Amino acid sequence: MPTSLSISNLPPRSLHGHWLNRTIYAKGMGSNLRRLLLRHADSIMKFPDSRLAQCLPELFSRKNLTLVQFDDFITVHAGGTSPQFPFENARDYYTYAASHKVLGDVRIPFLAVNSDDDPIVKHIPTDEIDGEWVTLVVTRGGGHLGWFESTGKRWIRRPVLEWLRATAEKIDVPRRVVRSIEVVDGWLVESGREYLGCIDSGEGGRVEGGNSPRDVFAGL
Repeated sequence: MPTSLSISNLPPRSLHGHWLNRTIYAKGMGSNLRRLLLRHADSIMKFPDSRLAQCLPELFSRKNLTLVQFDDFITVHAGGTSPQFPFENARDYYTYAASHKVLGDVRIPFLAVNSDDDPIVKHIPTDEIDGEWVTLVVTRGGGHLGWFESTGKRWIRRPVLEWLRATAEKIDVPRRVVRSIEVVDGWLVESGREYLGCIDSGEGGRVEGGNSPRDVFAGL
């Protein structure tokens, strides 16, 4: 169940429209994503035939990237699977990925939270919600994911938890049809959805979270 999501169509268009947004947000987010891939470049290059590995040389030849430039180099090629990917350019990808077009298809309780001064998300589809499943909240102020209290903690956690509690206690969700589970070529899949499943790949590895200030603000 999604608890907090920014809904928009083509958000990076407004991200590059103002000097502050272009200089701080757009370049900051592009640079953070570039550093993230650089951190894992050795692992990615173990699969040299992958679209992501083939995109890395051009990406790392650029020192200062905006978010749209990163998406042009990487996301349009390696942001998902076929048949949707790859895309011709970032704008085609943004058009495809815009979530406001599918709000009418939501059939589980869904909460979306945006601020009215978000420098990235300019279009909040308050007039496009027609149904009882979607709750759209617009706060006065907050920037882009910047709902901080004086203690340094994010304010957003409290109302989200309150909404989850109220939803679980008061909403009557119709019983969903449960598909049978089967094993196909070692993959655990739902009947009729064999293209989507999971497989036991062994013990795996350990994922280390970031605790430094740079990691905390990586998405801003």
